[in-house]
Amino acid sequence: MRRVHVQTVSFANIAITIALAIVCAILFWQGRAQLNVLQQATEAYISCENDAQQVQDRSDYLTEQVRLVTMTAKPEYIDNYFSMANSNKQFDEAFADLKSRFEGTDAYESLRTAMDESNELMNTQFYAMRLICEANDIDPSPWPEIASCQISDEDSRTSHDSMIYKAQNLVSDSKYQEAKDSINRNTSDCISKVTEATLGSQSRATSVFDGIYSAIGACVAIYTALALTICALIRRAVVKPLLSFSSSIKTNQLFPVQGAGELQMLAETYNRVFTENEATHMIVKHQAEHDPLTDLLNRGSFDKALKFHDDGKHDFALILADVDLFKSVNDTYGHAVGDQVLKRVSSLLQVAFRNTDFVCRIGGDEFAIVMADVTSDLQYTIQEKIDFVNAELSKPIDGMPQVSLSAGIAFADRPNPGDSIYKDADDALYHTKKNERGNCSFYGEF
Repeated sequence: MRRVHVQTVSFANIAITIALAIVCAILFWQGRAQLNVLQQATEAYISCENDAQQVQDRSDYLTEQVRLVTMTAKPEYIDNYFSMANSNKQFDEAFADLKSRFEGTDAYESLRTAMDESNELMNTQFYAMRLICEANDIDPSPWPEIASCQISDEDSRTSHDSMIYKAQNLVSDSKYQEAKDSINRNTSDCISKVTEATLGSQSRATSVFDGIYSAIGACVAIYTALALTICALIRRAVVKPLLSFSSSIKTNQLFPVQGAGELQMLAETYNRVFTENEATHMIVKHQAEHDPLTDLLNRGSFDKALKFHDDGKHDFALILADVDLFKSVNDTYGHAVGDQVLKRVSSLLQVAFRNTDFVCRIGGDEFAIVMADVTSDLQYTIQEKIDFVNAELSKPIDGMPQVSLSAGIAFADRPNPGDSIYKDADDALYHTKKNERGNCSFYGEF
């Protein structure tokens, strides 16, 4: 099976991600640009509608005020008229904004025509108010636009009532109404054309947005599929092998060769090193736990075994023993013979005691045995084992001298225990060596 390498998959993932990011960035830029176009079109529509409405509202207000002037001849209505007519700042700003947005378009021309017609209509309104001032002896000087109007010779020769009638007729006859209708038509036409242009911009924007959303949706789908594929691949090729590696480490076994190519190479390398080191590890471990001369457990192993059993929860016996007069053996026969004697004692102890017992060499000619799962009612068993060892040691073999083994035993369930089981067993050993070498003593019986 072809190996899949995480590094290769990672590079491919990075490349695809960068490509998708670039595509999304381009789509985002296009969408942002189209949104700006749509916003500008909407703002232009709102501005045009407001401007057109201002033209129409201004014209309607002036008509209302001039008609009130012709009917009541009250100067306050003239003041209201010119208050609106002369408030041109906001109106001029609105028209300038409309010009900047729509100059050269049919919408702009329609609104400009409406404004021109409104301004022309104001001349008729000025003349009507001049007739009212003349008929009612009102001084027109506060209103320069009215004062500058010259009444025709024909009108100046008519009566005051005729002047009033003509003024009223000027601002309400069919000609005046036609001019008003033309203003309204042009303002409505302006709004209609801007609405049409705005709807066109919105339609184009909608089409672009649909394409962008579809492309972004495709990118998201691709990236989602890629992410799920990567997750599945990582789980299968990385996570599961790592979990199996962890389990193998805990159970001290070889790694299964599986997963991504890098992990397979790791497993193969580990297995080779593991196999090479297993034998060495076993040798080192054995050396760390055993006495090199006798191959019994050493003092460190004895301390661990004793600590484990001496916790108040286990039944066991501790046996301390040493070879009687071992110094004289070394002095008489030499250390080589002395070593052979220690080996023979060790061998006999291993034969006498169980495989589950901890037989240790804890010093030069000092031995210790931790017998698990025994109580003081089995002391006869220990006596038999020590007797067996001494019986064998009394038989000369291969020129080795006869020797004997003295032992002291303390049980975990002993009566009147001392400071420690080790101290009690040592006291029992001391009693044996003082009173009867080549035998054993039990703590609490002397």
